[in-house]
Amino acid sequence: MLLRTRGQSTAEYAILIALVAAVAGGFLSVSLKGAIRGKNQQASDYLMQAGVDAKSGTDLLSGYGDTNEVPLYTQEVSKTMVKGGDDFKNVSVLEKGGAEKKYSKQTTESEALSVETLESN
Repeated sequence: MLLRTRGQSTAEYAILIALVAAVAGGFLSVSLKGAIRGKNQQASDYLMQAGVDAKSGTDLLSGYGDTNEVPLYTQEVSKTMVKGGDDFKNVSVLEKGGAEKKYSKQTTESEALSVETLESN
């Protein structure tokens, strides 16, 4: 049957397959947007309930006054190592008009640590 098909029916099959793929893609796009919207609402509800005890329903942040702002302290430590050898270069560039620009190029390696702590009641 497929060996004796004309070009017109082959084009019709191609159009039909493209139409089905477009409808399926549209349906998946709408369902994906709905799922993302649902997860966003779920995350918002979760964040709005943060600081409330699930068993008793009391506000855990009430000890911080009327604003319910918890003091946050940030500590940062960093260590930078300059790699020597052939990595360090001084470059001088003479520009038109006699201006001279100097650059120092070097390779460094840094390690950093950041810690955030909350003050408890």
